[in-house]
Amino acid sequence: MHEKVITTESDICRCVPNDRQYAIKKTFMSGALALLVVAYSALASAQTVADKAAQSDTQTAEASFMAENQAAMSKMMKDMTIKPAGNVDADFTAMMIPHHQGAVAMAEAELQYGHNRKLRRIARNIIAGQTQQIGAMKAALGQPLSQAASSATLSVTPLKKVAGSSATGR
Repeated sequence: MHEKVITTESDICRCVPNDRQYAIKKTFMSGALALLVVAYSALASAQTVADKAAQSDTQTAEASFMAENQAAMSKMMKDMTIKPAGNVDADFTAMMIPHHQGAVAMAEAELQYGHNRKLRRIARNIIAGQTQQIGAMKAALGQPLSQAASSATLSVTPLKKVAGSSATGR
């Protein structure tokens, strides 16, 4: 390899930057560095805002979940308070149906706000199981399975006590 020998003034000017070119390059590099610093600061600030928004959304979801859960519990407790009908079977179902409906409402809240796959699967199983048991209790009392009345207005038909009858389940 041969090194180029600089012999003329024009060759020197091409190889050695003059003060003006150096100043322009330095200004450009300083500007680029400043832009990077500003961009990084803006990105960090935007991330902080996004984190706070996500935390706020989580708190809002938690508050909504707790409110729905509390409403389900309050309704369940109110609806489970019955005037005894004088029939153990009717009284049992009059209290258990709202109890199961409360479990369904709580599981629905988990499905709406929860994220854990296993707990969401359990919630779906609760809804299916409790709904099936509500239907079985209504069927045992001779009520239509599609009865959509709320447990507060549910009229439980007392079972007749007949000696040797299977209606009492004995």
